Amino acid sequence: AEILNHNRNCTRSEDLLAAKSSRCGRMAEITTLLDSILSDNNQTRNEAEERLASLPLDSKLQLLVSVFTTSSAEQHHLTAAILLRRVFIQTGESLLKCPPDVLTSCKANLLVALQQQSSPFVRRKLCDAVAELARYNIESTTDEHEVNHEVNHWPELLKFLFGCCDPNLPHLYESALNIISVIPSIFGSQEMYYLAVIKQMLIQALGSSSKEVWMAAAKATVAFVMQVEDNSVKAHFLDVLPLLLQAVEQSVQLQEDDAALKMLLELAENCPRFFRPQIERVLDYMLKLSGTETVDDSWRHLGFEMVILLAENAPAMIRKHHRFLPIVVTQALKFMTDLEDDSDWSLSDEPEEEDSNSNAVVGETSLDRLAIGLGGKAILPHVISNIPQMLGADDWRWRHAALMAVSAIGEGCSKQMRDMLEGVVDAIVPYCHDQHHRVRFAACNAIGQLANDFAPTLQKKFHQKVVPALLVAMEDFPNPRVQAHAGAAMVNFMELCPKNILTQYTDLLVSKLEQILNVKLKELLEKGTKLVLEQMVTTVATVADTLEEHFLQYYGRFMPLLKYVMANAVQKENRLLRGKTIECISLIGLAVGKDKFMQDAGDVMQLLLEVQNEQGDELEDDDPQISYMISAWARMCKILGDQFVQYLPVVMRPVLHAAKIKPEVAIIDADETLYSEDDGWEFITLADQQRFGIKTAGLEDKVTACQMLVIYARDLKEGFVQYAEPVAEIMVPHLRFVFHELVRAAAAESLPYLLDCVKVKGASSVHAMWDFMADKLLEAVSVEPDPDILAVMMDSLCKCIELLGVNCFSAEQYSQLVGILKVHMETRFINEKERQEKRKDEDYDEELEEALEEEDLTDEQYLSKVADVMHSLFATHGSTILPFFDQLLSMFSSMLGDEQPACNKQWALCIFDDLLEYASEHAINYQQYFLQPLMKCICDKSPAVRQAAVYGIGIMAKCCAKDFSQACIDALPMLSLVISDSGSRTDLSSTNATENAISAVTKVCNYLENQVPLDSVLPVWLSWLPVYEDKEEAPHVYSYLCKQIENNNPLILGQDNRNVPRLLQIFTKVIEEDALVDSPETYDRVLSLCRHIQSSGSVWTACMKLLSTEQQKTLTSAIA
Repeated sequence: AEILNHNRNCTRSEDLLAAKSSRCGRMAEITTLLDSILSDNNQTRNEAEERLASLPLDSKLQLLVSVFTTSSAEQHHLTAAILLRRVFIQTGESLLKCPPDVLTSCKANLLVALQQQSSPFVRRKLCDAVAELARYNIESTTDEHEVNHEVNHWPELLKFLFGCCDPNLPHLYESALNIISVIPSIFGSQEMYYLAVIKQMLIQALGSSSKEVWMAAAKATVAFVMQVEDNSVKAHFLDVLPLLLQAVEQSVQLQEDDAALKMLLELAENCPRFFRPQIERVLDYMLKLSGTETVDDSWRHLGFEMVILLAENAPAMIRKHHRFLPIVVTQALKFMTDLEDDSDWSLSDEPEEEDSNSNAVVGETSLDRLAIGLGGKAILPHVISNIPQMLGADDWRWRHAALMAVSAIGEGCSKQMRDMLEGVVDAIVPYCHDQHHRVRFAACNAIGQLANDFAPTLQKKFHQKVVPALLVAMEDFPNPRVQAHAGAAMVNFMELCPKNILTQYTDLLVSKLEQILNVKLKELLEKGTKLVLEQMVTTVATVADTLEEHFLQYYGRFMPLLKYVMANAVQKENRLLRGKTIECISLIGLAVGKDKFMQDAGDVMQLLLEVQNEQGDELEDDDPQISYMISAWARMCKILGDQFVQYLPVVMRPVLHAAKIKPEVAIIDADETLYSEDDGWEFITLADQQRFGIKTAGLEDKVTACQMLVIYARDLKEGFVQYAEPVAEIMVPHLRFVFHELVRAAAAESLPYLLDCVKVKGASSVHAMWDFMADKLLEAVSVEPDPDILAVMMDSLCKCIELLGVNCFSAEQYSQLVGILKVHMETRFINEKERQEKRKDEDYDEELEEALEEEDLTDEQYLSKVADVMHSLFATHGSTILPFFDQLLSMFSSMLGDEQPACNKQWALCIFDDLLEYASEHAINYQQYFLQPLMKCICDKSPAVRQAAVYGIGIMAKCCAKDFSQACIDALPMLSLVISDSGSRTDLSSTNATENAISAVTKVCNYLENQVPLDSVLPVWLSWLPVYEDKEEAPHVYSYLCKQIENNNPLILGQDNRNVPRLLQIFTKVIEEDALVDSPETYDRVLSLCRHIQSSGSVWTACMKLLSTEQQKTLTSAIA
C-alpha cells in the first residue's frame, strides 16, 4: 500500500511538472512570436506575421488572449491588444463562425484582462479590441412591422460597462467610456431602455475630477449623440451639452490633448443643430480661442474650424446670430496677413507649396468656405468693409491679404459681386504693378480667379483692362514666380474667353509668348530653371485651344521650339516640362486640324513613341508625363482618325497600366506614424482611434486613363475591337470604384461604346459582353451616392438599352430595375418632404431657400433620368414593356397630383407621352391615370409642364387619333389661349412650350382635318409662325405649311396670294435660324417654294423689300 501510494504521488508530481513545463513552453513560444513581430529586422518580422496569419482563427484568438496571463511584459500586452483588434477587423462577421466555447472564453478573458491591466495605454488598446469584437456581436434584425432592431449578443459586456461606472474606479470608468466612444451603438435595441442610465453615466463622468474620465466622457458623449437618429432622443441629451462644453474648455485650458475639441468638431459637422441652445456660448468661446495669439496655432485653428463647420452645416442658424459675422471675417483676414517676408520667395524655380497648417492658408480657405456656406449676402458686406483699408495699408501683407480675400470669396459671393464687378476689377488691376512682388502675385491670382468665377462676363466687359495688366505682369523677368503666375492667370482668362475677343490681342500675346519661350529655353539650357517655361508652354496650349483654326498663322512660330523641348527635355527633373510640351503640341494639332498638322505628325508620333519607350515596362506611378502622354494620345486619335489604329499596340500599354492602378488602402490607428500625409496618404476618420487611409499616388493618372479609354472606344469603334474585352474587364468593376467618382463616371460612360465596338464580331459577342456588364451596371445604379455620377450611369443604361433593344434584360433584371427606380424615386419624394419641413424651420431664410432649390434641382435631375430610362424602354420595346411600366404606374400617376411640384408633373407627363407614342394601341387603357391631369396642365404656369402636356396632345393626334380625337379637339381652345398669351415668348423656356403648342395644333389639324374647323383655325395658326427654337417640332410645322401651299390652300395663301410676302418672311427666318437642320427633306421643300416665288418676278421684288439686307443675303444665298 505504501509503495502504491508513493507511486501515485510521484505520478501526480510528474503530471504537474509536465503541465508546468507545457505552460512554460507555450509562454516561450508566444514570447518569441511577439518579440519577432516587434523586431526591427524586416525578414524576422514578416516571417512572424506570416506565421501568425497562417494559424486557424480559434488558435490565433486563444494564443493572443493568453498573452495577458502568460506574460507580464507591457510591450507584449500592447502588441497582443493591437493584433487582436486587427484580427477582429480583418475577420469581420466570420468571427461568429469561431467555435462558441473559444469565442466565449475570448470575451471573458478580454474583460478580465481589461480589469487587471495597469498600463493606461494598453487599456486603451484593449478597449479598441473589445469594441471591435462587440461590433460583430451586434445583429441587425427586422420585426414583423419592418422595424430594424439591433440585438447585442454580448450581454456580459453591457453589465461590465455599467459596473465600471464607479467614480472610485476612474481607470475602469475611463475604459467603459472609451468602448462607448468607439462603438456607441453597443446598447443595441436596449438603448431606449437604458437611456436615462446612459445620460446619467455621461453627466457624472463629465463632472469627474479625473481628467482622463471627463476627457473620455467628452468623446463618448459626442460619439453617442452622433449615432442617434431620433431627434427627440438627441433633445433628451441637451442637458449634457453645457457639461460637454465645460470639458472641452478645460482641455483647451490644459493644452495637452486636443482629442475632445476634435470630437466637438465632428459633432458640429454631423449634428450642428445640437448646439442651438448654447450657440452663442460656443461662438463666443471659439472666436476668442482663435483670436488668442498666445495659444499655439493648432489650437487656434481648431477653434476657428469649429465656427466654419457650424457655418457650413447649419448656415441659417449662424446667419441668425449675425453679430458674430464681422468677427469671423475679421479673424480670417487677420490670419491671412501672417506671412513671412522672404526676399528670395519670388526667385524660386519651384511652384509654391502651400502649408495647410499656416495661418495664412487657414484664413484663406476658411473665408472661401464661409462665403460658400453662409452665402454672399451674409459675408460680402463684412469683407467689403475691410478691403479698402487693407489695400491702402503700407504693410504689403495687408494688401496681399485683401487681394487673396477677393479670390477666396468669388465663388460664394458670385451673385452679389456680379453687379459690382467693374469696381472690383478697377480695384485689383492697379496692384499688378505694386512695388512688392508678393502683392503683384496676389493681384494676378485674383484676376485669374475672377476670370474663372465670372466667365464670360468678365472677359466680355473688362478685357481691355485685364489683358494689358496681365501682359505687363508676364514681363516680370526678375521675379519668376510672379511671371509664371501671370501666365497662369492668362490661361484662366482665355479658357472661357469668346474667340472674337481674344483675337483682338492675339498678335501681341503671341509675340510676348514667343519672346518669353525663347528667353526661358536659353535659361533652361544655361541654368536649368524651368518654372516659367513650364507655365508659358501651357499658356501657348490654351491660346491654340481657344483660337482653334485662327492659330494656323502662328503654327510655325511655336512648333519647332516645342518639338525641340520634347526631344531634349529627357532628364528626370524635366519630366513635367516635357509632359506639358506634349500636351501643348497635341492641343495645337487639334486646333489647326489634320491638314496642317500632318507635316509634323510623323515626327511628333515618333517622339511620343520614344518617350513611351524610355518609360519602359515598369512605369512609375508618380511620373508626371503619364497623364499628359495618355491625353495626348487621345488627341492624336481625334486628329488622325482611323490612321491612329496602327499605334494602338504601343499606346494601350501605359493607358491600361494606369487604368489598372490600385490605390493602397489601410485601416490604421490614429496614433500610428507609418502612414503620413507627406507620403501621399489621405485619411477619413471612422472612429476615435480608427482611420481609413488611401494612398493617392497615381489616382489622377488612373482617372485620365479611364477617360481616354472612353474616347478610344467612342471614336475608333470597330478599330478598337481587339481591346474592347480587356477594357471591359477593367471598366466594369470600376463602376464601384469608391476612391474617385470620375473613375466610376468613365467606367459607366464606356459601356455602350464598348458594346458598339464588338458589334463587328456579331450579335453573340455583343450579348456576351452585355451579360458581363448588365448585373454590375444595375448594381452600381442602385447604390451610387453621387447624383451627378448616377446621372451618367443612367445615361449609359439608356444607351445600352437602345443599342440592345427588346429583351436586353432577363425577367429577374427587369424586376431588379423596377426595384431600383422605385427606391430612388421614393428617396427623392422623402427628400422633397424633408425640404418642405425645413421651410417651416425657425431658421428658414432666403439663403436657405436658395440651397433648398439647389437640392430640388438635384432631385429633378434624377426624375429626368427616370423619364429617359422609360423613354429608352418604350422606344425599343413598344407595348411589350407595359408589364414593367405597370409596376411603376401608381408612382408615375401620383406625380400628376395638383399638389405635386412642377418637376414631378413635367417628367410624369413625359413618361405618359412615351406611352402614347410607342404603345399607342394600348394607351386608351391608361387614360384614367393621365388624361385629365394632362388636359389641366396645358395651361399650367410652369413652361416645362405646359411643354410636356401640349406635346402629349400632338402625340395623341399623330399616334392615337381614333381613341383620343375628342380630347384633341377639346384641347384646341386651351392651346390657342396658351399661344396667344402675352408671356408666351418672354424667354426660351416659354418659347419652347409655345412652339410645342403650335406644333400640337399643327398635328391636330393634319391628322384630324375632317373634325377641325380649319376655316377658323388655319388663319390664326399662320399668324403664330414662325417657329424656329424647337428644332424637333419645326419639321412638323413646316411640312404641314408646305403641304398647304403646294395644295394652293387659300386659307394660307390669302385672297389674291396676299400672304405670299408674309410666307417668304417666315421661310427666311427658318433659313436664318437653321430651324430645319434635322429635316433636309422639309428644308428642300421650303427652298423649292422660295424659288417658285422668285420666278414670279414682281412679287419677288415686292417681297424682298420687306426683308433686311442681311435677310436678303441669307435667302438668296440659300436658294442660289
